[in-house]
Amino acid sequence: MAFAVAHRGEDVDAARTSGRQPELRVVAAGRPRWPAIVGGIALCVVLGAMLGAAVFHTQLAQRQLKIDQLEEQVADQRVRFDELRRDRAVLRSPQRIADEATALGMVPSDGVRFIEIDPKALAEQLAAAGVTDEDTTRVIVETGQLDQFRDVKAVSEGQP
Repeated sequence: MAFAVAHRGEDVDAARTSGRQPELRVVAAGRPRWPAIVGGIALCVVLGAMLGAAVFHTQLAQRQLKIDQLEEQVADQRVRFDELRRDRAVLRSPQRIADEATALGMVPSDGVRFIEIDPKALAEQLAAAGVTDEDTTRVIVETGQLDQFRDVKAVSEGQP
């Protein structure tokens, strides 16, 4: 423990010149300040960490709200897609097409007749129209007439 010498308000030099001794006593030295400094720094670090955690949780909550909104929009769009797919299936149903054709005055055919297209005429038509998609090379079907007839009947089974 360190000690210091203290006097009672008198100037030491003035006491020496007057010839009398100043009244001296032994007092303990001041406490070290480092525990208070370390405690203050620790308090600042803890407060900063708490503030950082609050900001982090706020950002996390905001992003979770955005994710929830996006998931709700996805669910709505899936329901809409299912509705549109159902409407498309109804519009493309063979029975509906037959009913619409009848309403327009069309009648079922007596027989099936396939028309051969001259490859040169097809090539000229494709050249005149230009490339419309990547399936232009698949226009010519290399299946036989019986296979084509089976495909048509499979699609229009039960139709007049």
